[in-house]
Amino acid sequence: MRILLPSLALFLVACSEVEPRPPPTDRFVYPSGIHYRSVAGSTRGILYVSSANFDRCFDQGTVMAVDLDRVGTEGNRLPLLSESGANPAAPVVTIEQLNVPSESLVYIQSYAGELAYWERTDAAPRLFVPARADGDFLHYIDVPEPTRLACVGSSGNNCLEGALSLTQLPGQTQDLPRAPAPFGVDVGAEGDVWVTHLSAADSPAGSASTGGAVFQSYVVRLPGDEPRVTTSDFFSLSIPDLPQGGSNSVLVDERYVFVSGRFDGYVTSSSAARRFLLRVLDKTNPSRLLDPGLDLSFAANDSRGLALTARPAVSGAASRRLYMAVRGPDSLLIVNVEGSEGDSPRLTVVGSVPLPLGPTEVKLVPRGAGRAELVLISCSDAGVVAIYDPDVGQVVAQVTVGQIRGTESPRPFGLDVQREGNSARIFASNFGDGRISVIDIPNLDSPQDARLVAYLGARQDVGQSATCREVQQ
Repeated sequence: MRILLPSLALFLVACSEVEPRPPPTDRFVYPSGIHYRSVAGSTRGILYVSSANFDRCFDQGTVMAVDLDRVGTEGNRLPLLSESGANPAAPVVTIEQLNVPSESLVYIQSYAGELAYWERTDAAPRLFVPARADGDFLHYIDVPEPTRLACVGSSGNNCLEGALSLTQLPGQTQDLPRAPAPFGVDVGAEGDVWVTHLSAADSPAGSASTGGAVFQSYVVRLPGDEPRVTTSDFFSLSIPDLPQGGSNSVLVDERYVFVSGRFDGYVTSSSAARRFLLRVLDKTNPSRLLDPGLDLSFAANDSRGLALTARPAVSGAASRRLYMAVRGPDSLLIVNVEGSEGDSPRLTVVGSVPLPLGPTEVKLVPRGAGRAELVLISCSDAGVVAIYDPDVGQVVAQVTVGQIRGTESPRPFGLDVQREGNSARIFASNFGDGRISVIDIPNLDSPQDARLVAYLGARQDVGQSATCREVQQ
């Protein structure tokens, strides 16, 4: 037996060593956050995409800078937006070759959420990506060149080395404040970064599953120019005698920060009469938290993406519209916003529009003076991008972004837009099938003619790309 012990020890050591599983560099894996950037000298522009690695098949997620002029092969390129209206019956192009060089990719923590882009005047642009796997990180990523990415706080391409944890910080009391499962992110005009978190923070940590926990929800403000955070950067979203929950998305205006509420069964009973749909924070006095009581006008279960129309050219000339994706019932909530530059903002529900299942993110498409912005909504469960035209007062198009396989939807999530003259190109990250869907509106005066024109990336739910998922199942 003594002779076998060294061999047995070596065997156990070898078995305990886990083989590295680097994420693929030639495709997306559960793409989530997305940002389109028009660049001088580029015909089609650049697309920044975070891969969430949601099934943990790989060790990390990624962020890629995809040069849309380089994707595909000779004879199989992304169609130009300017040519989109010429042949409305053209087949959908599938482009699997992303052709992303090593300098255009960095590694991040898994479970990435939204992605925010900061166009700085005195330095290179910067991306911010929250990731809710181990560590609950916010990643700072510089863009020194349009297709070159650099991790802030790290000399290499592994952004976990310089990531900022939103749950592990000095000065906590009874494990608070924390922002577990960071998800939503937006950047203010001054460069302040605001982050939400899906799960309410229990105190002490881990007590949510045992009962008797005290819960808190926050929105976190961080400086965009330097990765740092303290307990004083956490602002409570809790209001006495009103429901709590996680926070989903955040929208930053000149003075106010709008935060949508995510239902959390640990915190709020499903039979509760009220819901946390929206909280409004005053940046000039962060301890001043407002609940406009939208749930009293529209009884939804929770809310997701937010979009606010542009401020009128003449101050006070007109009110603005806040569009909210809400679930249970799945709808687009239309909120009138008045006085958003003063001490007493007034938010009133003025309408709602039924949507396909699973409304998630909201994005606006400007159409010029005298025209209301089009409203885009990714409807994850239905597998479509819906287009609402305020001038008509209804959803004018529902573009299917992929094939539903059994009960699985392509699950469109993030949205961004390329504007070119009176045309627009929509990019939607398909969280379910691993691709980016490209939708064109050749003429913004006729949004009902929107159509799918291309897919970028290989499907993750078929063929070799699905191997890891099949093994885990």
